[in-house]
Amino acid sequence: MANDTAAIQLELDMALGGVSLPAGVYEMIPGSDSPFALSNLPNKVYRAVAVTQSNFTISGNGVVFRGINRPGVAASDIQPVFATDKNLTVGTVKNVTFKDVAFDPANDQPPANSNQRFLYGVGIDGLRFLNTIGHSSGNRSGYFAHIQNSRNVQVTGHRHDTMTGGYNLRYCENIVITDFIFKDFSEAIDLDGTSKRAIIRNGVFQGTKRTQQCIDVNDQVDASIGDFSVKSVGNIITINYKTTTPDTYDEYLLNSPVRNFQVGKRIVVNNITGSQIGDGVNNPSIYIGWDWAAGNHAGSGPVSDITLENICLEDTGFVFVREGSGLVFKNVTLRSVISAPGFSAVDMRSAGANTDQVGFSDLDVQIDKMRIENAQRGALKVSAPSRAAVNGLITRGNNTLGGTDPDLILTSLHTRAAHCSIDNCDIEGDVLIAGDSTSVAPWKAQTLYKRNSLVINDGRFYRSTVDGMSGWSGGPSGIGTAIPDDGSESIPAWAGGSKYLVDDLCRNQDRCYVCMTAGVSGFSTGPAGTDERILDGTVVWRPINGSLLWHHLDSPYSVLWGRKNRIGGTIILQGDIQKYIHGECVGAEVGDLGARGIVIKIVFVARRRTLITRASYLVAMGAPADETNHRTLSLNRYRNGSSTSIATIDTASEAFAAFVGRDAGVRANHVGSYLDPGDIVAVSSNHKGAGVMLEGLRVTLDFIEY
Repeated sequence: MANDTAAIQLELDMALGGVSLPAGVYEMIPGSDSPFALSNLPNKVYRAVAVTQSNFTISGNGVVFRGINRPGVAASDIQPVFATDKNLTVGTVKNVTFKDVAFDPANDQPPANSNQRFLYGVGIDGLRFLNTIGHSSGNRSGYFAHIQNSRNVQVTGHRHDTMTGGYNLRYCENIVITDFIFKDFSEAIDLDGTSKRAIIRNGVFQGTKRTQQCIDVNDQVDASIGDFSVKSVGNIITINYKTTTPDTYDEYLLNSPVRNFQVGKRIVVNNITGSQIGDGVNNPSIYIGWDWAAGNHAGSGPVSDITLENICLEDTGFVFVREGSGLVFKNVTLRSVISAPGFSAVDMRSAGANTDQVGFSDLDVQIDKMRIENAQRGALKVSAPSRAAVNGLITRGNNTLGGTDPDLILTSLHTRAAHCSIDNCDIEGDVLIAGDSTSVAPWKAQTLYKRNSLVINDGRFYRSTVDGMSGWSGGPSGIGTAIPDDGSESIPAWAGGSKYLVDDLCRNQDRCYVCMTAGVSGFSTGPAGTDERILDGTVVWRPINGSLLWHHLDSPYSVLWGRKNRIGGTIILQGDIQKYIHGECVGAEVGDLGARGIVIKIVFVARRRTLITRASYLVAMGAPADETNHRTLSLNRYRNGSSTSIATIDTASEAFAAFVGRDAGVRANHVGSYLDPGDIVAVSSNHKGAGVMLEGLRVTLDFIEY
C-alpha cells in the first residue's frame, strides 16, 4: 500500500507559504507514536502530518486525502491527517489555510476504526477552510475537524457527504461558517464548549433518518445562525449549556471542577425552512434550555436573549423549550407537528420543582405571530413562566390523533408570579389558563429563602430578589422593590472538619454561603470568593447575599386578555385564575332598593362570546347582616327568555359596608358565566322577612370576550 504521509510532511516542511498538490488520492497513514492524548480525554491521537509552522496553505483541485489505519491501531484511537501539537495557547500557530482539498475517511483496513479526522487543531489564530470537501467513499464514517482554543476560524463553501461529523469547536472565538452543504451526517456543526462570536449562515442540511443533528450550540455567547434549509434531519438546533464546562481551556485540560457555568446568550436563529424533521419523542426540531435532571445549575440562570424568527417547518417534530430568559419567537409556522403524549407542538416548561429551580430557572418569552396547523396534539403550552406574551397565535386543525388537548395552555402561573398577556390570537380549539395563589406559603421567620421565592404576609404578596435568611419576626410589609428582612446575624460561622447538609448556611470572611453538595468541610480557610461553586473538602458552597430583600407584588400572578382574540373552542380557567385575569369591565347603577320587594335590572348585553370572570357589588350606605330580615342578590344569564344562575349572595350572614366592594361569588367555568352574542346579564333581588334597604347599589362585571 502506498503511504504518502512522509512526502506530504516533507513538502510542507520545506515549502514557504504552503503546498499546491497535483490532483490525486493521497494515502495518509498516521505515525506509530502518539504525540498527545485528545485534550483531557484518554483517547490517543496518531497524526499523519504535524502542523507546527505558521503562514501556509495546502491546496489542490482534485486532491483527496484518504485516511488509513496505522499499524496496530486500536478502535479508540484518533487518527487525523493533520494535527497540531497538544493543547497549544492561542496564536502558537497562525494563518493556516486548506483550499480546494477533500478528505475521504473510508477505511477498509482492519480492524474497523471510525475515528478518522481531517484536522485536529489547537492554538491556531487564523484557520481557514475554503471550498473543502468531506466525503466518505464507503459507509458513513469519520469526522472532518476538531478545533480547540483557537480564534479567527473561517469555513467557506464546505461540502460534506456521508461523513459522521463536520466541525467541532471548543473554546474558540470569531467563527464564521458560510455557504455549506451537509448531507448524510450524524452531527454537522457542534459548538461544543465555551465559544464567542459565531456566524453560521447560508447552507443546506439533508439527512437520511430524521435523527441527525444540524447545529449543537453549547455555552455560546453571541451567535447569528440561519439562512438555510433542512430535510430529513432529527434536530435543527439545540441551544444549551453544559454543567461540565470549566471556565477556561486550561481548567478543561486539567479536568478541574467547574466553578462557574458558561451560559449561552445573545443568539439569533432566523430564516429557516424545512420538512421531515425530528420524531416527536427523542428529537424535537428545536431544543432550548437545560434539563435539571442532568445537573443542578443553581447560581447561574438559563440561556438568555434567544431569538427565533422567520421559521417555516412542515412534517416536523415539536419545539421544546426547557427554560430561557428573553426568548423571542417571531413569524414561526409549524405544520403537521409530531409530539409525544402530553407535549404541545411548541412546548415550554420551566423547572420549578424546588427552590433552586424556581430561583435559577426561568421562562420569559414573547411570541409574535405563530401559526400551528395539523399538530398531533395541542398547539402551544407555556408552563411556569415569569413572563409570557402571546400575540398573533393562529391554530388550525390540531389534535389530528383524535385527542382533546387545548390549543393554548398557560399553566402554573403562580410559580414565578407570572405576568402574561394574550391578544390578537385566532385559536380554533380550546384555551386553558391555570394558576393557584393559595399555594403561596405564608412568610416564616428564620428561614432560608432563595431568590424568586414567593410568600404572603399580612395579606400582601412578596417575591425575594436575593438569597438570604429571614428575620426573627414581622416579615416584609408595605410596598417597595427592596424591602429588607435581615436575619443574617443568625447564620453560624464556618467550621472546619464539620458535616454540612444541603442548604446549610455558614458565614466566612464577611460573606455568607449555602451548601449545594453535602459533605465534610476541609481544615483550611473555608469557602471564599464569588464563584458559583466553591470546593471545601467534600462540601460544595455557593455564595449568597445573606441579607434578604423582598419585592412587593400587586398580585401573585396576572393575565391580560386583549380585545382582538377569537377562540373557536372553550376557555377553561383552573385554580383561582378568575381572580387575576383581566379583560374588560362594565359597571351598572342599580340604584336604591327598598327593604321589601323584587327588583330585576339588566346590567350587560353580550356583543361577542363572553366569559364572566368576576363580579362585585357596592353600596353607598352600609347594610347589616341579619338572618331573619335580609335581601338576596343574584346574577342571572338570560338566553332566549330562559334564565340560568351565575352567582347568588345575600345579607343574611355577611353585611355590606359602605363603599367597600363585596365579591358576587362568581365561580370559574360556571355554566351561566359563558355568554353568546345577545345574551343578557341581569341582577335580581328579593327579600325575606322585613328585608333590608340597599342604597346606591352598583354592580361591576369583569369579563373577557373571545
